[in-house]
Amino acid sequence: MAQENKTERATPYRRKKLREEGNVAKSPELSSSITVFLSSLLLFFTGGYLFYEVVVFLRFVALNPSASPTLAIAYISEHFPKLLLPLFLVAMLTVVLTHVGQFGFIFTLKPLQFKWERINPFEGMKRIFSLTTAFELTKNLLKVSLFMLVSYFLIKGDVEYLLRAPSEDAFSFALFLLKLLFKVVVVLSIFAILIALFDYAYKRWDYEKRIRMSREEVKEEYKQQEGNPQVKGAIRRRMRQLARGRMMQEVPKASVVITNPTHIAIALRYDPEKGDRAPKVLAKGKGSVAERIMQIAKEEGVPIIRKEELARAMYPVVEIGEEIPPKFYKAVAEIIAFIMFRKRQVAV
Repeated sequence: MAQENKTERATPYRRKKLREEGNVAKSPELSSSITVFLSSLLLFFTGGYLFYEVVVFLRFVALNPSASPTLAIAYISEHFPKLLLPLFLVAMLTVVLTHVGQFGFIFTLKPLQFKWERINPFEGMKRIFSLTTAFELTKNLLKVSLFMLVSYFLIKGDVEYLLRAPSEDAFSFALFLLKLLFKVVVVLSIFAILIALFDYAYKRWDYEKRIRMSREEVKEEYKQQEGNPQVKGAIRRRMRQLARGRMMQEVPKASVVITNPTHIAIALRYDPEKGDRAPKVLAKGKGSVAERIMQIAKEEGVPIIRKEELARAMYPVVEIGEEIPPKFYKAVAEIIAFIMFRKRQVAV
């Protein structure tokens, strides 16, 4: 029932975590079948030389029956490693490249870690009677049947020669047997590769099915990655409150507050002695925030000028802590000049 609720594709974060644990879709049969195929081709081109070296070694042993085992081992260690090295390199590179081709490059030791579920008998029973086990059993039975059938048709035409082989030349028979063996191995390895590709396709499908997530899991992961929306909302509200508090502390330093008349309030400061090249926005707000700005301005004696069109035009484009755009210089300069003129008249 729990699996039925897992209707969502795995998220990138979940896929990343599974890759780090070594949990990926792979088919070990793909690497083994390709390795057998390529090794057979390599033996086809180098088998003659390898066969020659084996014959020379056997002749050496036959001609030196009293030679010590150490001498034979020395001969093997000198000649055979360079013969087997290509096979070893081909096998190693094939295994590495086929695994990288299936799931990319991963290096992790987590699959080697001890897990209790591996020795849990109930988990073991579940694996035995799982769909994957049934698929593996059916696949192996079909593979053995197919291999036996293909081998039968490959050998069928040569049965007569095999029956009269004892009367033939030993070298000719050995050569024929090697060719027949090569043909059987290559053809069977090709069929094995095709089966392995089908197996890999099934493993990918089964893997995607196993890692599916429920909607609740996706939401929970989103909360963990992006943060709980309620907590984030509370943090944003708190940050706005702190920013608003700092903004209100700047209002007493303003040279003028431009309003519309209570819906919008913009507090500006212009003080060339403090390095202001142009009027600077200290605070702005709408509604209750605008009312609070004007209340502080009244308490601190900051001039409040009602300019509806100018306030509406400035509000969307000005930012707190920045200078006003040049297109508002003239209108604001006239307001500041008027305020300074009025202050001089009061002082007189």
